[in-house]
Amino acid sequence: MSEHEQRLLGAYALGTVDPDERREIEAHLADCAECRAELDELEEVKVMLDAVPPEAMLEGPPGADHVLDATLAKMRVAERSDSLRRRLFTLAAGVVAIAAVAVGGVLAGRATAPAPDALPPPPGVTVPPPVEGTKSGTTVDADTGARLTASVIPADGWVRVTTAVNGIPEGELCRIEVLGADGTVEVAGSWRVSAKGAADGTTLDGAAIVPPDEVSAVRIVNTAGKVFVSLAF
Repeated sequence: MSEHEQRLLGAYALGTVDPDERREIEAHLADCAECRAELDELEEVKVMLDAVPPEAMLEGPPGADHVLDATLAKMRVAERSDSLRRRLFTLAAGVVAIAAVAVGGVLAGRATAPAPDALPPPPGVTVPPPVEGTKSGTTVDADTGARLTASVIPADGWVRVTTAVNGIPEGELCRIEVLGADGTVEVAGSWRVSAKGAADGTTLDGAAIVPPDEVSAVRIVNTAGKVFVSLAF
C-alpha cells in the first residue's frame, strides 16, 4: 500500500474525504482485502478517540505531564515507521491514557474536596427544544430487515443528519444519502460495517447540502447501489 493510499484511508476512516476521494477509496476497497483489514483497524482507532470523555479537556493532576511526555516520545518513534496505522494507534492510545489521568484527577478532586456550605437546590434543568423544522423518524425495511432511526436538523441552507442503523451485514461499504424533493442525492457520510456494527448497530452523524425544507428522505445504500433502508419525510 502506498503512502498516498494510507493517508486517504486514514482520512476515510475519520470521515474527512470529499465525494470524489470517497468514491475512489470505496472502489479500491472493493478489490483490496489488505486495505479492508487496514480500515477495520483504523476504525478501532476512531472508536478509541470517540470514547475520550469531556473531562479529558480539563486540567488534570500533575502526573498528567509525565503521561504526556511518555506519549509524545512514543509518537516520535512511531513517526519513523512506515505504518500509518501504528502512528494512529499510538496517538489514540496516548490520548486515552492522558484522558484517564485527567478524569482520575477530576474524580479524585471531587472526592477529596471539602463539603460546601448548604445551598438551596438549583432550579430544575430544562432540556432545550429541538431546532425548529427538525425531522425525525424510524423505519424497518420489510425485505432487508435493516432498521434506520434518523434526524435531519436544519442549518443555513444545509442539514445535519444523525443516524442509528441496525441489521446490515458485516463488511458492507455503506453511505448515508439525503434525498431532495427535486431528485437530488447528497452523501452525508459513509462507513464499512464492522462485526460490532453488524451485531449491535452503528451510529453515524453527517451533513448534506440540501435545503432543509426540501429533504424528502434519508436512506442507507451500499456502494453497489443496493438500498438497505429508506426513511421518507
